[in-house]
Amino acid sequence: MSTLAFAARPGLQHLCAGILVAIVVAVVPAGRADAQQTSAEFFEKYNPGQQAYQKKDYATALRSAKEAKAVAKSPFEKQASLKLIMGSAVALRNYPDAIDAIEGLVQTEGVPAGEKLGYHKTLGQLYGAVNKFDRAILETNEYIKGSGGQPADYAALAQYYFAAKNCPQSLQALDKALAGGRTADEDQLKVQMNCYLQAHQDDKVQAAAEEALKRFPKKIYYTQVLRALWERKIDDLALAEVLRLGFDRDWLDAESDYVKLADLALDVGTTAEAQRVLEKGIQKKQVKNADKVERLLKQAKDRATEDAKTIGQADAEARAGKNGESDVRLGYRYYSMNQFDKAAEAIQRGLGPERIARVKRPDDANMMLGIVFKKLKKNAEAEKAFNVAKADPRMAAAAKLWLNAN
Repeated sequence: MSTLAFAARPGLQHLCAGILVAIVVAVVPAGRADAQQTSAEFFEKYNPGQQAYQKKDYATALRSAKEAKAVAKSPFEKQASLKLIMGSAVALRNYPDAIDAIEGLVQTEGVPAGEKLGYHKTLGQLYGAVNKFDRAILETNEYIKGSGGQPADYAALAQYYFAAKNCPQSLQALDKALAGGRTADEDQLKVQMNCYLQAHQDDKVQAAAEEALKRFPKKIYYTQVLRALWERKIDDLALAEVLRLGFDRDWLDAESDYVKLADLALDVGTTAEAQRVLEKGIQKKQVKNADKVERLLKQAKDRATEDAKTIGQADAEARAGKNGESDVRLGYRYYSMNQFDKAAEAIQRGLGPERIARVKRPDDANMMLGIVFKKLKKNAEAEKAFNVAKADPRMAAAAKLWLNAN
């Protein structure tokens, strides 16, 4: 299997974006009880920070909170200053200071057990944000141990394990995150693809890549599916249909893909298609204009010119006969010339009950019919044709990709 060019840490940024912290409202020593809870020295430092925080002046709030912490003596004062440091630092994305504050809160006398448990979750997120994945894993596991864990917690844990290059544990956590039939998101599918690749579980890599391509149609997922099918040495006609999808979406990026599609197009008589494929590859500098490609391109141009001259005669002969293969081949030529209405008519005629017996590959004929209907924006008819093609094991993988194509 080829290496997947995915981000090393998918999803960690959005995990940290959701950090929420509770900031204790300042205790104003207006009454006897309040005066007993805070000293004048502490209040003098803390109150400007609280006011600055309310005005979203987080830099001033952080500075004042640190000054208040330096003079805090009672557990209450320590909690108040640490929470203000925590909130201000998170707002400033100053995660090291936020981590220090939360670590302090976990150790501070009087902090409720439930509140401390929540701090372990926040610490996991913050340690993930500063790339300390071992600590992120430790804190998140501590939170899950105390809370029982929700799917979102296991999803975060899976990302941390993946970033720490521990695929077995990442997949275990991801299984718990997706338990009960939950659907993997794009980042989770990336984790699966990478980890299955490392474990040489090729079928699972392909399944995850196909799911990603279906739900998040992108070149990177198509490329992975295509490479897997190349390596499995699928049927040439099926490979051609997979390559056609890539060409249609402008996802081909290897010279071998362009040349293979052009070769196969010439084999089935879609000569103008072969010419377009090679010319586009050359124009994008993904196909070198070497001797072999030059010869192939000349052959495609010459045959396309000849086909354009003889298409009328070929149409008349196909209609007059009873050979479904002739109709199908005629339909391929019309497809190659972008005459999709005529292509659909010819292929359907060839697949009719009186003519289909002579068709060599009805599965491929139905694939081409489905592609033609796609071009005509007749999606229901296209789906029906693809499903017929999918019944042939040789064409199943290609048909599935086209059925899932948006």
